[in-house]
Amino acid sequence: MPDNSRKKRIPQLKYTANRDIGWHVSFRDPKTGTPRKHRFAATSRAEAEAAYHEWVAAHLRGETPTSKPKRSRRKLVEQIATPKPKPTGIATDIIVGSLLHVTSGFLSYEESRVGADDKVRRRGTITRKTFESRKQFAQEFLQFLNSRYGQGAVGRMNLSELTMQDVEAYNRLLVTADYSSSQVNKRMRLLKAIIDRAGRPEHGGQLLSWNWGSRDVSHGKPAESRKLPTLTQLKLVLQHCDAQRTAMVWMAIGCGFGQRDLAQVRVNQFDKKSYDLRRGKTGIERYGETPPMVWRAIQAYLREAKRSEQELLFITEKGMPLVHGNCDAVVLWWTRLRTKLGVDCKSMGGFYSLRHLGATEFGSRPGCSIGEMKRWLGHSASSQVADVYMKPVSPEDRPVVEWVGKALKSGKASLAITAKRKKK
Repeated sequence: MPDNSRKKRIPQLKYTANRDIGWHVSFRDPKTGTPRKHRFAATSRAEAEAAYHEWVAAHLRGETPTSKPKRSRRKLVEQIATPKPKPTGIATDIIVGSLLHVTSGFLSYEESRVGADDKVRRRGTITRKTFESRKQFAQEFLQFLNSRYGQGAVGRMNLSELTMQDVEAYNRLLVTADYSSSQVNKRMRLLKAIIDRAGRPEHGGQLLSWNWGSRDVSHGKPAESRKLPTLTQLKLVLQHCDAQRTAMVWMAIGCGFGQRDLAQVRVNQFDKKSYDLRRGKTGIERYGETPPMVWRAIQAYLREAKRSEQELLFITEKGMPLVHGNCDAVVLWWTRLRTKLGVDCKSMGGFYSLRHLGATEFGSRPGCSIGEMKRWLGHSASSQVADVYMKPVSPEDRPVVEWVGKALKSGKASLAITAKRKKK
């Protein structure tokens, strides 16, 4: 017989910016048992909590408020089959110079700056990924204003109607949503860029009626400290790597390569003495000496892969670059590996933690300068990030940092681990 003594699980209030869901609860329909979401039309945590308590009370009484009714499959098929006419120009309910019109012009300009992935980054260009992020941030802000003033408000509001209270409320909402300080700053900088865009002649030279610098600023949660893998975790990872993954791990540690670096590097950019990823006059300096450990790992991989000089060093099983579009094969592999290794590697960070490990080891070398650290990291100007690694190694990280340093110089660590793997 089923156990009816179990307590009924109470759905928890959550927030997500994905698909403009906002404040919501996830629950199972008491009649059908299917997973459902119920959204709260609230712009602040206080409003959401008030609506949430009312919903929970009704849910526990067996009167679960339903979400929007599902449309019949027949109607869905009719809507999909019937082509909708594409709008031309600006819709009649969107006023020229409105916040929606200004934002649309801003995003059009940003999209025009997207550079080709296979070419050298020209000054002033951005990546497709950066554009998609800014587009998402802009849409989030417009949706916030619509929820505050009513649907379609951004198509009628001009810049003079945007108050300091609106901006401060949006800033607080981002902090309440538990965004990091970096994410909050990125969204607020984009908002300021849209405001500055409104000052262009085609938008009527609009200006704020209040001082942007005088607003109350709320900051997101501070960034978490960089956690390096332990020596036990690193050895365990290497024991479960084939030749390709072993080369990727040592290139991340010995050369500071992230996923996109690994996806773009070609065979002829490495030799026994050095590596060079520079491209053209505007290319960021990314070159240095090839550590013996990295060279041995690459050679062991190439003996199996048989790749030509001009080809990409690493590709997926389907012949695609490791990172293409929204797919990141390195992150997928690393996530599965962490799950496979279980409790021993539960506390280990993402694949990028190997780059942090390599940077810590490189920065701890005697005589290492800020300039050398920037070149190793592949950074162009600021020394702020480079300075993070130019500090004494903490006691808990010293075993893995010292082991990595010796392995990179001698090139013997992978041979021992490979031999151990073959015996198994």
